Amino acid sequence: MLALTECQTLMNMLDSDSLGDECLDFIELHGYLTAAIISPTETAFTQLMIEILGAGNENIAKGIRDILDAEVQRLYDSISRQLLSSEPLPLPCDITIGEDEQTPSDLERWCMAFVEKHLLAEAQWFEKDENAVAELMLPIIAASGLFDEAEIVQIRQHETLFISMLEHIPEVVIDLYGLFHNE
Repeated sequence: MLALTECQTLMNMLDSDSLGDECLDFIELHGYLTAAIISPTETAFTQLMIEILGAGNENIAKGIRDILDAEVQRLYDSISRQLLSSEPLPLPCDITIGEDEQTPSDLERWCMAFVEKHLLAEAQWFEKDENAVAELMLPIIAASGLFDEAEIVQIRQHETLFISMLEHIPEVVIDLYGLFHNE
């Protein structure tokens, strides 16, 4: 895994006002790329960059876009290597949920981005083993805060269970990767 200091250029670029409000920040990018790598369907890098940058991505100066593409590719490759190693994926954030319901924690934002990418190919994710995928996705879905089904709300309200689920997200990510990529 790249050290956060090695990602400083990418973090600075993503925080730049010139990329627009729809562009993912570093934490979200990490979650989004992780889901893209795990996904049973491949997304072309050019399409992935459109999804990451959002509207207005065509207005980014070529030199800046080239650097941005290279840095995102570097992070993508790093996450891929980590997933391939079968070791729990270190997340770029603390595994905690914030107290303020209006402001998502870093983990919630990571999970939101992961789920957002997952939903773009949701049917394909569930084709191989629907029950296993649903079970493995549960901690990420619960942590994202995007769903208000009774089961998810109950999990989030049961503090001990919820914290235990959150702590297993790094292993869950590896298990999801193995489900789709270890034939």
